[in-house]
Amino acid sequence: MATTLAQYVGAKNGADDEFIKECEAEATEMVANHVRDNIRADVELPKVIRARAIREVGADLFFRRNARNGVAGFEGAEGSQPVRIARDPMAAAYATLRPYMKPGIA
Repeated sequence: MATTLAQYVGAKNGADDEFIKECEAEATEMVANHVRDNIRADVELPKVIRARAIREVGADLFFRRNARNGVAGFEGAEGSQPVRIARDPMAAAYATLRPYMKPGIA
């Protein structure tokens, strides 16, 4: 079973539905643009890799909403942990997509 973006980010049922849809649409477009412009001609991007990249980008976009000055707080076993959000929401997806992209900076 595939994990949805809402499940991945722990969104509240109903409360975040519209924002989740926006984040997922933006993430899908960002990943599609990157792949279209950079994929190697001899490979096809597996659907699970594309879905993972979209989920990672969508999560970054979702958490930016509560990231004052680029720092988000996440609850853990030791209490709230501050985590800096990447300036580029594609940052986490680049590593996942890299094996399928042309050589160079990506």
